[in-house]
Amino acid sequence: MSMVGLLVFTESHDREDAFRNRIKFLQEELIVLHNELQGLVEVFTPNPGLIRDKRDLRQAVCEIQKQVDIGCCILYIGTFVNASDVAMAVRLINLPCILLGNKNTNTVSCVGFLAAAGAITQAGLSVKRIDGDIRDQAIQKQISSFCAAANAKKLLSGETFGMIGGRALGISTGTADSAQWMKEFGIDITHIDQLEIVTRAKNATQDKIKQFRNWIFQRYGQVNFQANRFEEEHLEKMIRSYLAVKSMIKDYGLDFAGIKCQPEMSNGFVLQCLTVQLLNDRYDAEGPKKPFVCSCEADADGALTMEIMKHISGNKPTSLQDVFCFEEKRIMVLANCGAGASYFAGYSSNEEENLKQVFLQPHGFGTAGGASCQFNYAPGINTLARLTRKNMKYRMLITRGLVQKRCRKDLEKYSWYRPTSVMEMEIDNETLSHKLESNHLLTLEGDYVKELEEFCILNSIEFDTLIDN
Repeated sequence: MSMVGLLVFTESHDREDAFRNRIKFLQEELIVLHNELQGLVEVFTPNPGLIRDKRDLRQAVCEIQKQVDIGCCILYIGTFVNASDVAMAVRLINLPCILLGNKNTNTVSCVGFLAAAGAITQAGLSVKRIDGDIRDQAIQKQISSFCAAANAKKLLSGETFGMIGGRALGISTGTADSAQWMKEFGIDITHIDQLEIVTRAKNATQDKIKQFRNWIFQRYGQVNFQANRFEEEHLEKMIRSYLAVKSMIKDYGLDFAGIKCQPEMSNGFVLQCLTVQLLNDRYDAEGPKKPFVCSCEADADGALTMEIMKHISGNKPTSLQDVFCFEEKRIMVLANCGAGASYFAGYSSNEEENLKQVFLQPHGFGTAGGASCQFNYAPGINTLARLTRKNMKYRMLITRGLVQKRCRKDLEKYSWYRPTSVMEMEIDNETLSHKLESNHLLTLEGDYVKELEEFCILNSIEFDTLIDN
C-alpha cells in the first residue's frame, strides 16, 4: 500500500473569524476523509495538523521529507486558504501531489481549491486535480491510481537493472540506453556476461540441488524427460543456473534483470526458462519471496515495463509474452517460452495451486537442451502494456484483455512447450498490429490501465490506451 503525506490547508491566522465559523464543518469533513482513505493508502499527517501560514507549512514539509517511504502528497483544501502557501507547498515538497477539496458549501472549499489551482499553474507547477466527493468510488479510484503511479516512480529511482548477456536474436526493441534510463527514471544498468552464470553454477551444493529437485517433483504438474533433449543432467544445470543468478542478484545489487539465453546458453550450456520463471514468482524451494522481474531475451524495455507493473500493483508477478498469432478479429494468442511466472496458471497465493498446472517440457529449440515451463494462463482480466521508443522518446501502449479458458490439448497446435494465453481483446487485432512496436507484450493480472496512464503522465511519457470506453 502506498504511503501518502496529507497536508490540510485552512484559513490563515488573519481570518480568525472565518476559521472559527468553518472549523466545525472542516472537522466533520476530515473524519470522512480519513475514513475513506483507509484501505486505499497509508496516510501520514505531519504536525501541525492544520496549515494556516508558511511557518506551519515549513514544519509540515520538514516532517514529510523525513518520511522516505512517501511517494506523493495530498494537499487537502479544507476551507478557503492562502493560495500562495499551497503553491509553495508543491515547490518545497518536490513530490507528485494531488489537489483535493470537499463538496461541503459551508467550508467554501471549492473557492479555495480553484484559487490554489490557479496559483500552482501560474507558478509553472503541476498537480493532479481531483474534484468530487471522497465517498464516490470513482474519486477513490483516481486517488489510488495516482498514488500507485507515484509510488512506482519513486521506487524505480535508484534501482539497478542487470543486463545479463546483451541483445538477443537481433531484437532491437529489447535494448536500452543507460544514459536515458538514468536521466528519465533514475535507473542504472549493469552489464554482466552470461559466463558468470556458467561459472557460478559450479558452486551449487548437492544438498541445495536435491532440495530444489525434490520441490520441483512435489510441486510441478509434470516433469517430462526426453532422451537427449531434457534429462536429469539438464534439470540439474537449470537448478544450478537459478541458484547462480540468485547469487548474482545479491552480489551485484540488482533490482531487476534480463537474461539473453539465446544462442549462447541455449546452445552451449542449458536453457534458462526455469530461472526466469522462478525469479518472477513469489516462491521457490527456499520459501516465500518477493517477485524479481526478469525478462527473457534480455529485453530491457520489456523488463522495465514489467518492473513498473510490479510496483503499481503492489508486487504482483508479471510476465513477458510474444504476440504469437491472431485467431479471430479480437482474439490474440500470446506465447513465449520464458518469462511467465507460474502465478498466471492459477492467480493463487498458494504455490501448489499454481505449480500443479506447470509442466516442465522438453524445449523446442537449443542444442544444449533443457526444459520450458509450459502452462495455460488462467481465465481472468489482464492488463497488457509495452514501453517502446520513437526518435529516442519513450511511449507506452496500454490495453486490456480477458484470458479465455482453454484446454492444454487445444493449444498444442500453437506450441506444446510455451506458456500460452488466448486473450479476448477490447480492440481488434488489426489496430493492435498497427500500433504495437514490439513482438513482446508484458502482462499483469487485474485492471491497472488507469495506474499506467498516471505513471506515464507523471513521467512525461506519451501513451496510447487501446480499450473500448
